[in-house]
Amino acid sequence: MRIPSGKTDQKLFFVAVDSTDLKTRKTGLSAFTVYRSRNGGTATVYTTPTIAELSAANMPGVYALTIDEDTTIASTSDSEEMALHITCATMAPVTRVFELYRRDTTSGTTALVDANGRVDVIKIAGTTQTARDIGLSVLLSSGTGTGQVSLTAGVAAVNVTQFGGAAGTFASGRPEVNTTHAAGTAWNSGAITANTFAAGAITAAKFAANALDAVWSTATRVLTAGTNIVLAKGTGVTGFNDLDAAGVRGAVGMASANLDTQLSTLSGNDTTINN
Repeated sequence: MRIPSGKTDQKLFFVAVDSTDLKTRKTGLSAFTVYRSRNGGTATVYTTPTIAELSAANMPGVYALTIDEDTTIASTSDSEEMALHITCATMAPVTRVFELYRRDTTSGTTALVDANGRVDVIKIAGTTQTARDIGLSVLLSSGTGTGQVSLTAGVAAVNVTQFGGAAGTFASGRPEVNTTHAAGTAWNSGAITANTFAAGAITAAKFAANALDAVWSTATRVLTAGTNIVLAKGTGVTGFNDLDAAGVRGAVGMASANLDTQLSTLSGNDTTINN
């Protein structure tokens, strides 16, 4: 006899005969004692054995024991044997064995397959499924519920609310980004100040070739301090005309003679007048 593992409603039949002559059928027996051992385990008494006589008139001595205790085999087994030892006063002891086995498929459900081999799956892992089309691609169901994506014309509406697990600040579809580090190094927050740049960060060598020359060479530029041009004495400035003696005399309205010559002439004239 074979019984599926875990079943508790199966019956096992046995014949009760007289313990003396070992052939006379015994009817009307009760108060049976049943011991069980599964897969070589310790002999254990049935707590409440259920045994019924089938028919004393038509099937004398035939009894049915309900197999309802310790019927589940180990998770690592596919099949185990159960031994039963049944005793009762004036009855010869009866020993029965049967197999408990793990079913490959469960009972109670019928799979319907049509002529094309079609199988309709209603549930997966106990969860009722809603049928969708699977063609060249998987058809997504648009929605805003749990596990759904809101789609419009094939475009997913993505709503980013967090950065790095923290809620972000957003306005009119733009994120307010607060950057505290660049290349792993923290920098000053707020306006750009002298503290923002490290000492020596901006030097002539840091600029591209001729970058500063291009700034200085612009056509219009204004020098606002007397120290903007530092030249050695007597060094001319490009574009300026040097003043010679004649130029100086012309600028101050003097005659062709030098100043000392004119002063000497004036002194001579004064002497002539006095005389």
